[in-house]
Amino acid sequence: MNSIKIVSDFSDFYDGLSDNKSILVYNRQLCNSKQRGTALKYLRSINIKTLEVKQVSQFYNDDELLVVYVNPFSHNGEGKKIMTVAEAQQSFSNCVASKYYVSDGLSIKFLQIGKIKINLCYKKIDAVTLDKGTLVDISINRDDYNRLIGLPIFSVDYISVDNQMIATDFNEVERLSDLHIDKYIGAQEIVDEIAKSLVLYNKI
Repeated sequence: MNSIKIVSDFSDFYDGLSDNKSILVYNRQLCNSKQRGTALKYLRSINIKTLEVKQVSQFYNDDELLVVYVNPFSHNGEGKKIMTVAEAQQSFSNCVASKYYVSDGLSIKFLQIGKIKINLCYKKIDAVTLDKGTLVDISINRDDYNRLIGLPIFSVDYISVDNQMIATDFNEVERLSDLHIDKYIGAQEIVDEIAKSLVLYNKI
């Protein structure tokens, strides 16, 4: 059984196990997350295919739908709006955006907690919405640690475009309670995996 000290700007269901005397410190700060464009660029650098993100002014088809990142530091469906190119150029010309893909309504969040790999599959009813929809499937594997990314907890969000999985976001921290992970994994196992990751990735 391991212990960690959690330093964070948000709360989660396993925080009650935080030990202020622990030498292992998990800095779980939303405020330090990468901007959207930088996060996607990082994923491309490790050979993960992502959405193309560019300035609103670089889109020209007025009726085309865009996802405009009005707050590039927000993640998990926040800080963005769906609008036409014309609307975006009128109100958010200095923001970055990506093309909005109307797909089959399925999206996948790949979540890693230490060596625990979780795929959460969501289905939305409304084709034009940023709501991820309803969880329709979940798979959990206790496989191996991700030494390439080297974070105790992270996630990558995907949508299907032309039969390819395209990453839309990279989250360096996650509020697991929002994903109802407590229904599947206990608080102590979460803490144990974070502790082992901090040691393995030399984050002490």
